[in-house]
Amino acid sequence: MKKSIAALLLVLLLLGAAGTYLFGQRDMLKESPFTKEEPFDGLSKAVSDIHNQMYVIDNAKKTIHKLDSEGVLQYSISSDIGKNGEIYRFNDMAADSQGNLYAIRTLLDPYGLTVKSEQIVRYKQDGSFDAILFTQDYNDAKSSKRYRIGSLRNVQIEGDTLYFFNDEGRSLALYKVDAGSSEPKEIYKASVPEGKYVAEADGFTPGQLYYSTRSGEIYRALADGGSELVYPLPGLDRTRRNFPESLHVDSQGRLVFIDFNNKMISRLDPKHPYILEALVTQSTADSSGSGLSFEATTNSLSPDGSMDIVEETQINRRLADGTLTSAMTGAILSKQVVRHRMIVWSVAAAAVLLVLYALKLLYFNILDRRIPLMMKQIMVFVPIIAASMILLSTVIYTSFSKKMEEETFAELALLAKNGQNLIDGDKLESITSPLDYKGPVYQSFRTKIKAVFDNNVRDDNQGFYKAVYKYEDGVIYRIMEDDDGMHMFNPFPETEQNQRVVHNGEVATDQWQDFSGYWMYAIAPIYNSSGKIVGVFETSKNMDGILKHRQAVLQSIIRNIALISVGLLLVLMLMTYVLLSSIRKLRNSVGEIAKGNWDTVVTINTRDEVSDLGDSVNTMAARIRDYITKVENFSQAYYRFVPQQFLRFLHKESILDVQLGDQVEERMSIMIFNIRKFYLMSKQLSPEENFNFVNSFLKRFGPYVRNHEGMINKYLGAGFMALFPNQADEALRASIEMRKELEVYNSHRANVGYKPIDLGIGLHTGPLRLGIIGEEQRLEGNVISDGVNIATLLEKMTESLGASILITEQVVQSLSDASSFRYRSLGQVQIGGIKDPLHLYDVYQGDPDTVRVLKDKTKALFEQAVTYYQVGRFYDAREAFLMVIKQNRHDKAAQLYFYVCDEYFQNGATDGWDGTLSVS
Repeated sequence: MKKSIAALLLVLLLLGAAGTYLFGQRDMLKESPFTKEEPFDGLSKAVSDIHNQMYVIDNAKKTIHKLDSEGVLQYSISSDIGKNGEIYRFNDMAADSQGNLYAIRTLLDPYGLTVKSEQIVRYKQDGSFDAILFTQDYNDAKSSKRYRIGSLRNVQIEGDTLYFFNDEGRSLALYKVDAGSSEPKEIYKASVPEGKYVAEADGFTPGQLYYSTRSGEIYRALADGGSELVYPLPGLDRTRRNFPESLHVDSQGRLVFIDFNNKMISRLDPKHPYILEALVTQSTADSSGSGLSFEATTNSLSPDGSMDIVEETQINRRLADGTLTSAMTGAILSKQVVRHRMIVWSVAAAAVLLVLYALKLLYFNILDRRIPLMMKQIMVFVPIIAASMILLSTVIYTSFSKKMEEETFAELALLAKNGQNLIDGDKLESITSPLDYKGPVYQSFRTKIKAVFDNNVRDDNQGFYKAVYKYEDGVIYRIMEDDDGMHMFNPFPETEQNQRVVHNGEVATDQWQDFSGYWMYAIAPIYNSSGKIVGVFETSKNMDGILKHRQAVLQSIIRNIALISVGLLLVLMLMTYVLLSSIRKLRNSVGEIAKGNWDTVVTINTRDEVSDLGDSVNTMAARIRDYITKVENFSQAYYRFVPQQFLRFLHKESILDVQLGDQVEERMSIMIFNIRKFYLMSKQLSPEENFNFVNSFLKRFGPYVRNHEGMINKYLGAGFMALFPNQADEALRASIEMRKELEVYNSHRANVGYKPIDLGIGLHTGPLRLGIIGEEQRLEGNVISDGVNIATLLEKMTESLGASILITEQVVQSLSDASSFRYRSLGQVQIGGIKDPLHLYDVYQGDPDTVRVLKDKTKALFEQAVTYYQVGRFYDAREAFLMVIKQNRHDKAAQLYFYVCDEYFQNGATDGWDGTLSVS
């Protein structure tokens, strides 16, 4: 059972570690471990640096990938979530020669529509965040709302200098950030012609700066801050619907842009403004097998003269010689990433196996053993209830999501159909080119749409995306959208749904994904006064916001179901508790009896089988109680002769387990405690008085041994031998306290006319063998050790050396805090009966104040004298001991040393003298 529980705890610990690791690597689990390429999904931009490394904005502007020249993924940067649910998107980027990446990071509202702020941010070569270089905030005023993109335009690198534009409405400002700096500086500002609105901008030298407008023109920003039209010039054969998008200036000052109306990428030399060169057309794209469709296409120019062309799921490159490469549809994963993904999936597989093993341990190993019934019920019912609740929450969530989707489509369809009332078809037909951008008709449409959609501040009615399209000559053109990155008269891709609208007049709903995200939408026809379909009105919602709402609902469902589950479990546990209360009461009472609480009475009033069992237990307990009382009385009587500690050292539960020869080796402190000259005193007492005196004396001093975790092993007439299994500190404290108690004891004797007594204590620490000796019919616990002999001899020497407590060096070395005791070194002393000399110490902490003060005062001088003696400087030692005696004439140790030093000084040391003091 213990092994199974230990194994289960270990498995749970491993599962916790695996879960923590997998949570941190959860993105790795979204892809197959055998996939060696991460496909693009929702591309919007790609740029290359001078090392031919490519940076890609992917995943609906949520992620930036860095690819090396071979297309191998180096790192990925993911966008963040704002503190109030806002979302960040990447709108542009550029890389310098050092590998630093600069990006425009746009903060949108939770629905992904309205711009809250924009930043120019820098990332280091490894993709880690470095700094925010520039911030542009936008207030909530309706007149200043920006959709999808803000005012920052086109980050670009020239050398190692960063340039970017800021659309300030009536002017266009150019900023630069020098290499090694983090402070943008405005270096140029150009005025925008009246009624024109900046769409894109490129260049970094005044006079060579170009910007496109929302009405379809391209202007040159002059050095004096003015603007000059360069495209389209009067007389240029254009339809006025050839809107220039994705505008760039190449190294020779030529303009490169995309013409969605003609499905081509064009190049214009401002020196020859009437010559428009086709770099890539639909026909050349089809013939090269590149797969370009000119839908949601962007392009960028590379330092080597090539061009990166980006569509939703692929990147093509037009080389400098005009060749189109095959499409790149994904980033190649490095071997390290593939290996890492395999490790993550291996950990996930191991976690699944651990879960299965944990279930096996729980339900086949542990539940099969004896555990509380309540615990068994919890282990059985909790998984059942949890599984049921998960199934229930899944059904509820699925049903809710379907219902919510249906309601969303119905709401979108209703709003789209209402577009007929917002958009006048006749006026829509009057819009014929991008020149009508923000004209009177355009503004009237925008005002009506805002009046319907922007005045309702309820959360569930926010986040709508609105768009107006014009249908003309079989082509659907963009006219107005909640996306400042989209331009007028950009042809809209044909789909089954919009064909149903323009041909059949139906209201169509569906979902789709583009580089801006996932959407649910509804489109409806717009009619002119003659009943002809002339346009399409669209309302849609970003799925990210809907999914967040669903997640919030799911969390609410899970939370409520969890509360219900907990409530059910509590009810179940309460019912079980009530039903099993009598059994539990019986179990607790029997448990108390088993613990030795024999006076416990089982009281069960259920008047059933359990009540009868309780009465039987009471009868049984009464009989056991009588028997145990006798056994306990016997045991208590026995423990007076054999201490319980003695049995514990032998690892025996009771005296019944003890056998002849049981023994164990321990390291302990041995104390010999005895009354000095008791033999002479006992002659003056009768045998009865002797017994009474010894018992009262031992009764007074014995508890000090027990108070310090020691045990009295043997009584020695007028003293005892005690053992201290723990630190020597406890033995020494007990000795000091008994010596102090002697002063109190003698004062009481003096009060009744008795003479004072004196005692000696010898203390030694060392190994000993403790065990049972004797023969089968007569056993005794005893200690065999040289330490007993040493402690006995020390006690006998206490009087000769003028000490009440003598200890050996082994005791001092065993003290955990020797500085807390007051003692002095007596040097190496040769004791009769022991071969090797012992380093002894006189502990005077428990001596009377007069003795203790004098020994404290002369301690340093005494120990210095002992040192002189040990090195043979007998004269110096004799003089020092003489000074000690002059201050403390009762110091027997100093007197003994003095006479020996005088003898050796006068007659020389004996043969074989080794610096020790011989004491017999």
